[in-house]
Order: sequence, then structure tokens, then C-alpha cells
Amino acid sequence: MGYISPAFWALIALNTCLRRCGSFMLDTKEVLEETCLFETFSPRCSSLQQIYITHSHYGHIKIGKCIKKDFGEFGCKADVTEIVRRRCNGKSRCQITAPDEEIARTKPCVEGLTSYIETAYVCIPELTSIESCSTLTLDRQWKYITSTQIEKTCMAQSQSMKIEAPFSMNMDVTARIINKETLDADTAYAILSDDSGNTTQLDISRHSSASVNVDRSAVHIIFEHSKAILLFGFRETKPDVVRPPEVERKPSPNKTIFTKGIQYALTIGTTVLLCVVVLTTGFVCLKKAEYKAKASKGIELQEMTGDYTNMWKATLMRPVTNDLNNPNASPPQQFYVLNQQNDTPIGTLR
Repeated sequence: MGYISPAFWALIALNTCLRRCGSFMLDTKEVLEETCLFETFSPRCSSLQQIYITHSHYGHIKIGKCIKKDFGEFGCKADVTEIVRRRCNGKSRCQITAPDEEIARTKPCVEGLTSYIETAYVCIPELTSIESCSTLTLDRQWKYITSTQIEKTCMAQSQSMKIEAPFSMNMDVTARIINKETLDADTAYAILSDDSGNTTQLDISRHSSASVNVDRSAVHIIFEHSKAILLFGFRETKPDVVRPPEVERKPSPNKTIFTKGIQYALTIGTTVLLCVVVLTTGFVCLKKAEYKAKASKGIELQEMTGDYTNMWKATLMRPVTNDLNNPNASPPQQFYVLNQQNDTPIGTLR
């Protein structure tokens, strides 16, 4: 498999986003161009969008790029919108060179007058094909249709366009005027109605789009025929789950409420108190052991000497050395027992 450029994957990701994300895609801008004699009309859109011709006229229309002087003959023109739409709609680019044979055959003006082509177009997302006013079934991706499509397939047969989402699903609906630069009116509207007679009206301004979430799975779209060209977008959405509000539980008046801070303070205080108790108990036990050891030595001394007057203390025993003048000599395993009163030796301990 050959190397695939990262730009290719970025293009795929952008295409997916354009299909799933809707509101900014309707931010279309109408472009008006004059195509003079021997010039070429060549509109271009991105590869993810397509050209839509809002109107096209051929004739001696007004002063502008192609006509510099007024000879009193302005106003003669022919509507060639359908001719230009057949050649450009649905494409990302197209070309029409003036004079064009098919357009010139309309002959809107007398011979000798300079004629040119005036065309307005917008770049829009890919349109969904509609045949014989069939029901438009929605899914999670945005689907787009124009009011012109509805007029030709449904309104021409005195029918309304039906939009249907899967059972138990809602739908997002958005609409925008796409010929706002050449439209005289400021607003347009459309009505969404279901089989039960419930209606939702979309008031669409030439300066902004209108959006609504419809909590029904099927609606009919109705609007009055006007010069405004509307671009509709539809997709299915999940119904909003309404959760009951949580009821705040009030604490019982008989119970004491401890906050986390109080609980932490009690825990730390209890731990410190237990540590103090353990250390104090250990210290007392150590002292008792020392006293008991000293007392046992005194009892042993009393039993050896036979004197139970408690005047003999182990602390009064001095080591007997072989060399009394050499304090560094190793002491033998023999001790003098001294009288506590006059410090005189009484006997020895081994």
C-alpha cells in the first residue's frame, strides 16, 4: 500500500465533520458577478461544497463593469437561471464564456446594445435528491434541500414535503435564506406541521438562520412561494431525558451532624491521645522494672549475709582487684561487702 498524505486524512475528517455538524455550514455568502463579452464566468467552491445558482440574467441591465454609459435602454433582460443551473449546479466549478450560443438565443434586447450575463451563486453543502415528492427519511447526518426543490416536486402537485425521523426520535431543523444579497425582502417563514395539527413556525431573517428542535418524528414543511430561496437542513436527534428534580433530604433533628472537618479533628485528637497513653504506660513499666531489679539485688545480699536490717545495698559493693594500685587491672569475679555505716569490709561475694 502506497504512502497516504496526512492532508488526505485531514480532508476525510473535515468531510465527516461537515456532514455531521450543521449550523456553520449554513453560513453561506451569495456572490454576484458580471460576465462581459469575451469573458468567462468560472465560479468555484471547495471540494466539499457545490455551486448553487440563485439567479442569472442576460441583457442590457445596468451601469457596471460591462456598461459604462446610460443610453436610456436599461432594463431589457432575459432570465437564464435554468440554463446556468443545468451547467453549474451540483459542481464545485464550472465555466460559461460570453457570448454563449444558448444564452444569446434569448435575444432580450435590440441589436446593437451591449449585453452581458449577471449571475449570483452560493457554495452550499451537497443537496439530497428528491423525486416525485417522496418522504425524506432522516438519520444522524445532516440532509439538505432547497425551497426550489420542494416547489418543483411537491408544491407543483399541491402537496407538502414530508420529513420523517425514525420512531421515537426527534429532529433538528435549520433554515437560511441563501439569496440574501439580491433579495428585497428581509424575512421569510416556513411552517412545520404534524398529522395531529400541531404547528411550529420558523421565522427566517436574511441576516441569520433559524433553528428548532422538533419533538415529533414526522412533519410536513409548508411555505409560501416567494423570491427567497431557503436552504433547509434536517437530522434526527435523541429526545431529551427529563429527570425529576432531586429532593434535598433534611437531617433528623435528633442526630448530631459532624462535618468532615470536625471528623478529621476528632480522629487526629484521638490518635494523639492514644499515643500519649501508650508512651506513658511504657515509661511507667520501665521504671517499675528498674526498681524491681534493684530490689531483687538487695534481697539477694540480705540472704547471703543473714542481715535483714536492709543496710546492705548492691550499690555499696566494690570490686576487689589483684592490684589495688593499678586501677586498670581486670576485676576478678569477687566483691567485698561493705558495712554501710563505717564502710568496712564484712565479706565477699562470688
